Amino acid sequence: MKSKSIYLQLFDGLRLMVLLPVGILFFITSIIFIFYYTDDRIEASDIQLSHIENRLDHYFTSATHYSRLLLNNDVIQHGFDIYYNNTDGFSAQKINMSLEIYKLIYPAPYIYGISIYDKDYSIIMSSERKQYPSDFKAIRVTGGKWFATKKFDNSSDNLIDTFSYVHPIYDYRSGDLYGYIELIISEKSISDIYAVSDTSSSLYLLVDNEYDIISKSDYLNEKNTLTDTIIGAVKSGKSGHIFSGYGFINTMPLKSYPWKLVHFIPLFFFIKPALTIGIAFFITACFSLGLALFMSKNIAKNLSKPIYALVEHTRFVSKGNWKEFSYEADSPEMIELIGDFNIMLKSQNELKNKLIDIEKEKNRIEIDKVHEQIKPHFLYNTLDNIYSLASLDEKQTLMELVMNLSKFYRGSLSLGKSFVNIEEELHTCKAYLDIMSVRYHDKFEYDISCADNIKRFKCPKLILLPLVENSIYHGIKGLKYKGNINIAVDQDEDNILFKVTDNGFGIDMNNLNHILKDETDDNHHFALKHINRILKLYYGNDYKLNFENQSPGCSISFKIKKELL
Repeated sequence: MKSKSIYLQLFDGLRLMVLLPVGILFFITSIIFIFYYTDDRIEASDIQLSHIENRLDHYFTSATHYSRLLLNNDVIQHGFDIYYNNTDGFSAQKINMSLEIYKLIYPAPYIYGISIYDKDYSIIMSSERKQYPSDFKAIRVTGGKWFATKKFDNSSDNLIDTFSYVHPIYDYRSGDLYGYIELIISEKSISDIYAVSDTSSSLYLLVDNEYDIISKSDYLNEKNTLTDTIIGAVKSGKSGHIFSGYGFINTMPLKSYPWKLVHFIPLFFFIKPALTIGIAFFITACFSLGLALFMSKNIAKNLSKPIYALVEHTRFVSKGNWKEFSYEADSPEMIELIGDFNIMLKSQNELKNKLIDIEKEKNRIEIDKVHEQIKPHFLYNTLDNIYSLASLDEKQTLMELVMNLSKFYRGSLSLGKSFVNIEEELHTCKAYLDIMSVRYHDKFEYDISCADNIKRFKCPKLILLPLVENSIYHGIKGLKYKGNINIAVDQDEDNILFKVTDNGFGIDMNNLNHILKDETDDNHHFALKHINRILKLYYGNDYKLNFENQSPGCSISFKIKKELL
């Protein structure tokens, strides 16, 4: 699994510290809000129902009170006496009874009308414009009782819903039944009580003990399915607060009558205020959370910034730049860490310099050792030449040979220096080639080409000589035709380019890698190993010998860095 950066770890930690408490707080607050909001809505519904119930109770109680006033009213009692005993004089008394009824109705506008019946339920008189036949006879009223009835509208022949309170009238002297009095309240008077709060979001019903609807909101007239659902929930035996898939149903029984007042709030309207507040709360929480995450990101960035700067500096150091880490940290911990890092860096740099000096000394000793291996090798061959010339009594040639040998050793010794300029190196090579021309008389020719402006640059001492020696001994020595050796020195923008070419036998490329890697005990190609080793020691692994077979012969090339002595 891929490891996370310090910044991401810090940000994840801070984000968790923000999200976890905010999430828990949001959850708890939401639960508390839902609980209190629901309780508040239920309480508001209870208050509304209680208010409507008090108004209804006032209407019904007042109606029964007014009916009792009429029961013992002298005009009404006297009117019944005339009605049963003196029919001809009843017309005048009927007017008196009507006036008495109107006097009673006037202060109670919610009373729709009053009717008086005889003991056979025949109408005697009424305040209604047009009487609607009643079926009280079939019910046989024995005490005060409320009925849901139908009556004609006072301004038209349309039927309207009404509530009638029917009570028997007795002769208060003998106790005999005189008849019945009907006090009427219109359903509209009832619905006007809750009309103020009656909307599509708050609906009301009034049902009797048989769950028949006595009064309901106008909005429910066209919603039979919804009305049936509400009545079904009320019929289920539950009372009080009922939650259903359609909404909230609150029921409250009337105090004086076996009827129930029902308040229904559709689900959407029940939760709408909560949704509005919830959305506002959610947006606020999201904004706060976003702000907290933004601040957490900046905090994590500021905390990790010096660490990233330190990591970046370690990469800088790993490339060989041992510069002290300079950073103005804010925290004492980072200041101490940076100080300790710089102390460690200084110690490592000193150790590195010591190791480099040791490695340089080791390389110098190894190069000197290689040079010392070349000198005896060449000296043995030259002494053989001197011996041959002395035996042949070739004094002039012998003198030239000894002089060239002197030039060669003067150039190869170079006062103990490891580097010489290219001009000196080419003089040494020329002295060697002149010596070898004596030994292999008329066996080869040579040519050296180098621009004067190149000769001032430096090169490792004896870097060309082993390659020239290799060309003679392994390239043209066994030829049946005259050999040719060409030494060319050139330059590019950054490097000096050397190339030694001969027209000899070439080189076995299959065995070359083993020779250069010291994987063979063959000492015949000692010069190649020597040069390759010197190039890598001084200039690195990118600097090495390059071989190319020609037809005929072979060319060996290499490059060194362009540096002045």
